[in-house]
Amino acid sequence: SSKTCYIPARDIQSITQANLNKYKNKKWSTFNQFQKSFDIWCMEMNDSTWKKSKCNCPIFFKNYICKHVVGMAIRLKYCKPPPAAKTVPIGEKRKRGRPAKAKPALLVQ
Repeated sequence: SSKTCYIPARDIQSITQANLNKYKNKKWSTFNQFQKSFDIWCMEMNDSTWKKSKCNCPIFFKNYICKHVVGMAIRLKYCKPPPAAKTVPIGEKRKRGRPAKAKPALLVQ
């Protein structure tokens, strides 16, 4: 058996029930409504083996795994992230000033 989850894409915080119904029925009256249907990722979570779950985001179509599948597997406690993953700083700030010029690759220093 599997559960279907709908995940908002990009910067969208939540999905309205009306948008979800339009996504499921695939009935749009304007092109903007059709475009908004691409702001929802549909993920099918496989209960027995989470690695066989499916998502309709472009990354999943390319690699057969994506952050949505892994995130839901962790959230539903199907798998546990390694402790090393929790020590990685998220969104570290860049240093001040202009970035250093790249050194010539083939010159011996």
